[in-house]
Amino acid sequence: MSESANTHVDPQDTINILVATDIHLGFDYSKKRGGQSDESFVTFEEILKYGKDNEVDMVLLGGDLFHETKPSQTALLKCIELLRKYCLGTKKCEIEFLSDSEQIFRHCAQKRVNYEDPNLNISMPVFTIHGNHDDPSFGTVGSIDILSATGLVNYFGKWTDLKRIVISPLILKKRNTHVALYGLSYINDQRLWRLYRDDKVELIRPDMDLETFNIFVLHQNRVKVRDAYISEDKLHKFLNLIIWGHEHECRIKPEFNQQGEYFISQPGSSIVTSLCESESKPKHVGLLKINKSNFKIKPLKLQSVRPFIFDNLILHDHDIKMRNCVSLANAISQYVDQYIENNIMPKVAEQLTGYPGQPLQPLIRLRIFYDDVNEQFDTLSLAQRYCDEVANPMDMILFRKRKTGDKGKRIIEDEIDDPDDITELFEGDKGENWTSTVQGGIKKYFDMEENKDKLTVLTVAAMNEALNRYIEKSDLDAFRSIVRNQMKRTIEYLKAQDVETPEDIREEIKIFRNKKLSEEQEEQNNISELLNKSPQKSLRDLKQSRLQISSINVSNSDDSDEELNLTLNKTKGKGRGSRGGRGSRSPRGSRGRGKSNETNASILKMLSSRSAQSKKIDHIIISDSD
Repeated sequence: MSESANTHVDPQDTINILVATDIHLGFDYSKKRGGQSDESFVTFEEILKYGKDNEVDMVLLGGDLFHETKPSQTALLKCIELLRKYCLGTKKCEIEFLSDSEQIFRHCAQKRVNYEDPNLNISMPVFTIHGNHDDPSFGTVGSIDILSATGLVNYFGKWTDLKRIVISPLILKKRNTHVALYGLSYINDQRLWRLYRDDKVELIRPDMDLETFNIFVLHQNRVKVRDAYISEDKLHKFLNLIIWGHEHECRIKPEFNQQGEYFISQPGSSIVTSLCESESKPKHVGLLKINKSNFKIKPLKLQSVRPFIFDNLILHDHDIKMRNCVSLANAISQYVDQYIENNIMPKVAEQLTGYPGQPLQPLIRLRIFYDDVNEQFDTLSLAQRYCDEVANPMDMILFRKRKTGDKGKRIIEDEIDDPDDITELFEGDKGENWTSTVQGGIKKYFDMEENKDKLTVLTVAAMNEALNRYIEKSDLDAFRSIVRNQMKRTIEYLKAQDVETPEDIREEIKIFRNKKLSEEQEEQNNISELLNKSPQKSLRDLKQSRLQISSINVSNSDDSDEELNLTLNKTKGKGRGSRGGRGSRSPRGSRGRGKSNETNASILKMLSSRSAQSKKIDHIIISDSD
């Protein structure tokens, strides 16, 4: 196996593949300013046009086709329109599919490769895995499942077994060239790292009599972050080429890994989604040509990408004169203004290609390293100055404290680029030994002896999983679902116990919490099952949970005016203290249920009474404004 551009090959034996990753359809910087832009779709069309113009045999995508777990209907519609425009046609697909379709596409509605469907005319097939942004959450339906059902993409690499991964290859043939394509859609990095560590990731080898070029496409962290990444030298050694998705820096030129004895190509994202230095490098997709055991990748530069300039300004290295300025900060502000005008804006002009639809307003990130706090200035005036010229005027400037010493320059280069990275918040106080991840910091905080009883109903595992879903998958319902579910489970547990007084209830809540902590794996499974439910089922369970909680009869309580109001819909004209709810004065609900009603009343009285708050009882208050 070699990467060679000079080897004489028969073009009729060559498989041509257009490779791209992290297209992030639906992402739009203009939304932050109330505007709207189709830049991600313009770039996606450019990618498909590259495939059409180069007459590729197929398009291979490495995940994150969509920016959100639940893309808007508009985003789905535009994606489908572009796929129909460029992937349908009368041109015959010359690739033979030799694998078991039922096995490869077992998770899909259409269990066959789309260009073999007699009802479709596919001229340029698209093969894709999903990434962390368009992750369907295990068994539920995601955006890629919908595209697969239309027959416009071939969705592979979806895996739901978290204890062992066994991947069968897609065997593709074009005359005398055979490709074994392995795909693994996004899996939590720490979980996958453990599976690799324990040798529980298996790639099934093709028939030994068949000479194949082996490709593995995955969507994981490549940058080292404790154990939340996949070591690039730990993959299977029989592989020839790794297509690495998820990382946005363009490193499309194949890099040979000595230990793994394979090449790695990292196409990077197709558009800029964060203001970090790695995103400022030119964006490319790749034209991969495979002939038997030889291959080469030709980078194709994307012309439609929004200009992005990333620069560092170290004030210590510049002689800034006070002149007529009233303060040092004012003098620096004027200097920075001139620096942007004279040094950065000319670079923006160089990135304007004239491609139809290319956004003209650039993204700019200028990191200013200062020594003295008096060197900082209010950036609002500069934001107003460049409001019409720059796409991100409000976060164009970022101040950093310069670290002095022999290794000062290296420290500056290794600084976190993007202030939006929330993990930075946990790296400030090194004296408390915070871990480098938010989830680790949260767990460490609540593991401290003085904080152990601050969470009694909600578990740290549940909170961290909800946080992970919210950040990585834009799941806006994660926290709400978790809190409602844990309240429901706690109340159901209490109703089954022989408790009456608030003190007994508080003690039982702690016992139930400790039980959940001791059954960590079962608790994690419950959390995953809850968050992986389809939206319709989750909503149905949420309504049922609310109705169950609100139906607890508290008519025998002297404090019924203060009862916890968790009904699904607020009743007009009935505020706090109202007794107008259905059945609130009826004796029907108490017949034959005296002991149970007393317990229920005690539970709700404890959760809602002011006296409980004054005693600093740990509980959760849920607003019903949603």
